[in-house]
Order: sequence, then structure tokens, then C-alpha cells
Amino acid sequence: MLREPATTFEDFGNFFVSEPLDLREILRECAALPSDVTDAEFTSVTERVLHQSLLADLLDPFTASSDDPGWDDRRRRRKTALTPYVGSVLLCVFIRLPGVHYTLEIDPELERVVHWEWQET
Repeated sequence: MLREPATTFEDFGNFFVSEPLDLREILRECAALPSDVTDAEFTSVTERVLHQSLLADLLDPFTASSDDPGWDDRRRRRKTALTPYVGSVLLCVFIRLPGVHYTLEIDPELERVVHWEWQET
């Protein structure tokens, strides 16, 4: 059965069958995140099992091409950070701020951000 996506911190606290997560605290513990991100409202939060095909797409020359000069670096960092989590459940948090979009991957078992990146919009 599919669950409705959580859209608020309160909704998200009851999202898992196991004990609820405090996403705000998890973001605050990630020292590398700017404070405007840790305090921002979520655009969306999804739960997903990280599949090998996602990482394979990062190596595919066709899907890997982009006009964005920072794309190759972002792609390599993403692959390095996420490879250990293939087959694992991750939470994908999206945050849109003026002019920039953040994507954060959280391991709910470890209760920590395992990868984050931003892109100008």
C-alpha cells in the first residue's frame, strides 16, 4: 500500500512504523548545511529504496551530459556518496529557496544526512 507523502514535520514524524524521526534535528546536525536550509520548510519528502540503476545512469554518457559546468562534479560526488546505500531505504528531502534548489538524502537508520547538493534555479 502506498502512503501519502509527508508535507510537514508533524506529518513526517508519524510516517514510519518505527520510532519517528526529528528531521529538523537531523538537518541541524549536518554542519555543512547552510542555516537557511536547516530552517527552511520542505518542498517535499519522499521515501525510496536506492536502486543500482540510479547510479548506473550517473555513468551513462547520454544521461550524464549537461550544459551545467558543475554537473560532472556533482554527478561524481553523488555516486561516491550514495553507492554504499544501494538497496537501502533513504529519505529524499527537497527544499526550494529563492534561486536555489537543495536535495538531501537521509539515512533513516543512522538518522543522518548522507548526501546533499544544491543547484541554481
